[in-house]
Amino acid sequence: MTEQYPKASAQERAAHVVEVAKVPPVSLGPGITTHIVCGKDLTLSFATIAPNAVGAMHSHPHEQMIYVLEGDADLILDGKSYYLKAGDTMSVPSNLEHTGQARAAGCRFLEIFTPARKDFEERLAQAKAAKK
Repeated sequence: MTEQYPKASAQERAAHVVEVAKVPPVSLGPGITTHIVCGKDLTLSFATIAPNAVGAMHSHPHEQMIYVLEGDADLILDGKSYYLKAGDTMSVPSNLEHTGQARAAGCRFLEIFTPARKDFEERLAQAKAAKK
């Protein structure tokens, strides 16, 4: 099927494809790093949480979805604890306080935020500038 379509140029590919492993890591706190991919209306965060690392309690105006890629963690949302394991997805409504703690093996999340997180875009820009 793909034979009938012309291949994208290198420039076109660069405009639409991000190699996540080549994105500079950004620290979100002790034991928490992420690779941020920015879109016009949403932000992706590929987070790695060290074993037993705990995030700061926080809230933001962005709706957030968390997909656990590997490992497991306890997420605190609006005063309740939720156990998540690889393959689970959690919805975090905007403006609700939340945090999480990785369990003994640590974990990796794909987080999706909408609207786009301008603060993450700024952190990514700083990480790119520091890499040069």
